[in-house]
Amino acid sequence: MATEKTEVVIVGAGAAGGIIAAELCKAGMKVIALERGPRLETKDFDPHDELRYFTRQDLRPNTKIHPVTWRPNANARAQRLNMLNNGAMVGGGTVHYGAVSWRFHEDDFRVRSSTIARYGEKAIPQDSSVIDWPVSYAELEPYYDRAEYEIGVSGKAGNLNGRKVEGGNIFEAPRKREFPLPPLQVDQSGLVFEQASKKLGYHPFSTPRAIISQPYKDRPGCTYCGFCQAFGCHVGAKSSILVTKLPEADATKNFKLITGATCYRVNTDNTVKATGVSYYGPGGADETIEADLVIVAPFIYDNVRLMLLSRTDRFPNGLANSSGHLGKHVMAQIGTRAFAIFDDRHINIYMGPSAQRHCIDDFNADNFDHKDLGFIRGAQINVSPADLQAGPIGAAMSMPPPPGTPRWGAAYRDFLARYYTRYAAVNAQTENLPYTDQTIDLDPNFKDMYGLPAPRMTYDWRRPNERARMDFIGKKVEEICNAMGASKVWRPPTNQGQPGAHHQGGARMSADPRDGVVNKYGQTWDIPNLFVVGSSAFPTSSGFNPTLTIQALAFMTADAIVHRYRQAPGPLV
Repeated sequence: MATEKTEVVIVGAGAAGGIIAAELCKAGMKVIALERGPRLETKDFDPHDELRYFTRQDLRPNTKIHPVTWRPNANARAQRLNMLNNGAMVGGGTVHYGAVSWRFHEDDFRVRSSTIARYGEKAIPQDSSVIDWPVSYAELEPYYDRAEYEIGVSGKAGNLNGRKVEGGNIFEAPRKREFPLPPLQVDQSGLVFEQASKKLGYHPFSTPRAIISQPYKDRPGCTYCGFCQAFGCHVGAKSSILVTKLPEADATKNFKLITGATCYRVNTDNTVKATGVSYYGPGGADETIEADLVIVAPFIYDNVRLMLLSRTDRFPNGLANSSGHLGKHVMAQIGTRAFAIFDDRHINIYMGPSAQRHCIDDFNADNFDHKDLGFIRGAQINVSPADLQAGPIGAAMSMPPPPGTPRWGAAYRDFLARYYTRYAAVNAQTENLPYTDQTIDLDPNFKDMYGLPAPRMTYDWRRPNERARMDFIGKKVEEICNAMGASKVWRPPTNQGQPGAHHQGGARMSADPRDGVVNKYGQTWDIPNLFVVGSSAFPTSSGFNPTLTIQALAFMTADAIVHRYRQAPGPLV
């Protein structure tokens, strides 16, 4: 067993780990980052291959050798999830994601207190474990701004220092300055959605996205190729960590990246100090890194699994888990959608990136009155392809035909041939509340390629609050489709409780050590030199995609380490 020594070791070089690595290296700290997948380059994403990247999910984890399992409840046997949202390479999900890049609302950080203040405590589902975040929007705003400008985000402000701005999201939290780049060009689906939404009295705007609309920091602007969601960007216009922050880390000469590395334990001295990590390197070699500071930053399944695998006599239920909250309060955003087909016009939704499209925020968070609706929170509603990839294979796989049209054969062929350029999907991404029995633990029946137990998710979104929200939002989605002038509108059935996109929770942050695993900086309450960062730290979800919030928190964590922890190692309060 070989051993290396360094100042900082980071497990995972994605949205959070890549930012923290760059910032610590620029401050003069020596960093080694471990990544399970390879480090690809922009040239590796050309040519486009829909079968390889969309159908076979080449940039996502191979669930046959790195499985994640799911069951709806503790009495059911888990089954392997066939597709995961996270990335399987350096840069993580920021390489293949659609690059939607939202700031959360102010009340997304205080769901419990704001709900009680407006509707009373009885409005919160009795079995929900919802708590407020220990960090506020105002505290995080400078880091949102920093993330937008450092990586490159295109959009239009809707709230500049409290002043509402036409053309942007008037429901957004106040921002200090405009986006660094203007929005991407509007396509046909965006125009039709905008007209319909305004006719209904809603407030459409261009979705903010981490795709540069014009040249920025020596990178070319978007080419509108259409191969975005599930694909790496062939020109580097997508602001992935691969092309933004990791080159900064490289330039310092303080950074070492080890690929093909699966971390299986955070090592400790069985007191309250982490001493480094152990991992299986290329070829399966068992390796160790000793470090003064350990940062755990992969996707939530691997975050939680690693902490559970690292249990000790002092922490028998998982490392840094004296609170008992490790692996609990897991959330996923649940989608509902309606399809619209048109006989009198071409929509051509396959053209341009999926993140390019318009959306409304009128029914998200607490932007509308929930009194007597039977649920709290909401959803962001947008127009996009069926499954965020509008090539012919994507359309065939993810657009179920309307009732009365078969799913196979000549009639289906004729339907797809006629409507491939004449369809749109209006999607709602709904917030999911946390519940104590929504968990990640170790599956006794499924193992990874090294014989380690797979992470197992126990989760079922079909609760009264979530069902009522889905029904309400689903009707709004259909309403917009009809207002778009569609020839036919239909909604496919919802799934049977499986998790949706953007998984969050499992190592939540809290203001009180008894209520969570980490503080607002991602520092574990139990072990001051061990940080767990990323969406696993989220106490609540949002109708918005989580990546920009992950990145803002990563910048905040890096600042705290460089300017405070490094000078006086210990709890950050």
